[in-house]
Formats: sequence, C-alpha cells, structure tokens
Amino acid sequence: MSPTRTVPWAPWVYGEPDPADPAELFHEASKLSPASVDHRPRGLALLTRSPEVAASATRAVLRSRTRPAVHLPPPRLPPVPLDEALRRRRSARAFGPGQVSLPDVSSLLAAACGVTARPAEGPALRSVPSGGALYPLELYVLAARVEGLEPALHHFDPLRHVLERMPEGNPGGPLSPYREALDAAGLLVVVTGVFWRSRFKYGLRGYRFTLLEAGHVGQSLLLAAAALELAALPVGGFYDRRVERLLGVDGVNESALYAFALGKRA
Repeated sequence: MSPTRTVPWAPWVYGEPDPADPAELFHEASKLSPASVDHRPRGLALLTRSPEVAASATRAVLRSRTRPAVHLPPPRLPPVPLDEALRRRRSARAFGPGQVSLPDVSSLLAAACGVTARPAEGPALRSVPSGGALYPLELYVLAARVEGLEPALHHFDPLRHVLERMPEGNPGGPLSPYREALDAAGLLVVVTGVFWRSRFKYGLRGYRFTLLEAGHVGQSLLLAAAALELAALPVGGFYDRRVERLLGVDGVNESALYAFALGKRA
C-alpha cells in the first residue's frame, strides 16, 4: 500500500497564532498554576465556613415541586460486558418507528447522572465524576415516542429520580441542521451547564470542569444505549439559542452544551 501524502503546510490544519482568538484567550485564562491556586475564589472559603452554603452545594439540581412529575421505574441495565458495549457503540443516522420504553429511559438517565450512593454526610453521589461533587449539569428530555410518557419537555431530577413536566418554549425553527435524524428519534436528551455551580469554587477552571463532565455524561449515556440495544446519536451541531428557547434557559447562567437523539434501532 503506497503512503498517502499529507498537507505540507501546517497552518492549514493547525491554524496560525492569533493573539485575539477568544478560544486561545480563554484557554490561557483557565490554566491552573501555583499562583492561581494561591488566589482561590471566595466560594471555596464559604464552603468551609458556612454550613448553609455547604448544604446548598449538596442539592445541586434545579427543582420545582409544583410541576407534575413522573416517577421513573427502578433502572435496570442488562448484564452486558463493558468490552461488548464499547464495540456496539455506534452513532446512528436512522431510527426505527417503535416507542422507547419508560424503564429504558430510566436506565439511560440513571447511567448518565443518577444517584449511586447516599452517604450520611455530604452530597448524594452520582454516576458521573464531578469536580468537588458540585454537579453543574442539568438534563432535559424532549419525549416524542416514549411508552407511558406524554410527548412533551421534561426535566430530570436525579435526587428524586423523576421527570418533571416543563413548559415548552418556542424555538422558532428546527433545533439542528440534522433535523431528519432528530425528528425520527424517540427522545432527545439535552445537557445544560449551570456554570456558577462549579465556578464559585474553581473560578474559570470550573468552566472546563463543566465541559469535561458533559463528556462523561455523554459516554455513559451512549454505552447504556448500546447495552439496551437502542440507537443513539450524539449531537454537537445544534442551534444554541433555539434549543435554549425551547428549554426556557437564559443561555448565560445556564446554557446548552450537548444533545443526544435516542430511539429504537432502524
């Protein structure tokens, strides 16, 4: 097999240095150094001095007890070996017409960020690793074809393992350039970041932690879908403001980070 020539001009692939590039500026500003550790955000001191702040940090979830809630069945993933789930995981481009079962939705959400332990002191621990156990992410479920669940927008409360019915905003158009795939899915799971939940303790580094956590949630969700023999498509290409209008979030204090289309296999 003859070798393939690569592009000889590195800037085509790697870009050229740009002192005004906002991505570069942010990455530099969020780097950790001994000097930045010595100037920790005020929130870290509050966590150690204020029992009220510490207690609030253990309840990291947006919650409204006045909204109708669907109690999810206990999650049960099939005993699929990890290496098999890893081999099964593929990004789906098509979905079948059937409904996703509510137990499968319960298992998907529990795998993504469900509670796995409740220590006598401190926060309930979840399936996702989180810097300082601050859990800055929220999950929303836009159900289309889920057995036993009304087609609507729901918010996942992992501490109660329920789906809360949410008022659905008007996005003003398709949510993504990949509209066909999203329209055919049984449900769409959207991950948002509530950045100050992490930043009040970790400063700009907390923004990085929030993005890393979204990746952890995504991989667990995709592997659970593979174990359940569901089709799944991670979606990074969505129209941010339209998705945020749908969810009713401001896009600043809470913003959409990642989305996953799930459904029956074609």
